[in-house]
Amino acid sequence: MLSIVIPTDNGENALFQKSLQGFENHPEVEILPISLLEASLRAERLNIGFHKSKGEVVLFHHPRTYLPREAIDYLIELSCGNELKVSWGGFLHQFDKKHFLLRFISWYSNFIRLKREGIVYLDHCIFFDRRLWQSDLKLQYIFEDTELSQKFRRITWPVLLQYPAITSAHRFEKNGIVKQSLLNQILKLGYFLHLPSSLLFSLYQR
Repeated sequence: MLSIVIPTDNGENALFQKSLQGFENHPEVEILPISLLEASLRAERLNIGFHKSKGEVVLFHHPRTYLPREAIDYLIELSCGNELKVSWGGFLHQFDKKHFLLRFISWYSNFIRLKREGIVYLDHCIFFDRRLWQSDLKLQYIFEDTELSQKFRRITWPVLLQYPAITSAHRFEKNGIVKQSLLNQILKLGYFLHLPSSLLFSLYQR
């Protein structure tokens, strides 16, 4: 079985819902939306979703990302394999808007951060063999996907599947591409310096 966990929030659009069309009653798929009513922190919603899941393969589906049917079909086949290889990773990141800076961000995220550094952000839609899960995520406000990647890459390196993960560029449109890009770098620096995650999240929300 493939378990699809979606840490929903109050501001998501319908991209994840488009991904799941046709899979609602699939016998080898369970869909587990975890809302803010169950937990306020996304890390906690991911923890809850994992412990509710039953599948051999778990997909953490970002609420603002769309995956094509072929991507989910591939994970279903993977979960039903007779000899499931322990693996994890994400899908090829793309934005739903065209701009040279957005294309660069996606390129960096795919081929530098994921392939060379072993860090997979949630908007790649992280999938993993449940045997990799050894302990729950810390309850921090932001960068829980980095923490998850750091845990998994100690065991095996992530793979980049070539199906597109098409992510909403709403924050870049709202705040401006250059401004949002600079803010993202400030947040990463703050994470590296071990600044409180609540402070980093408040900056991110602005």
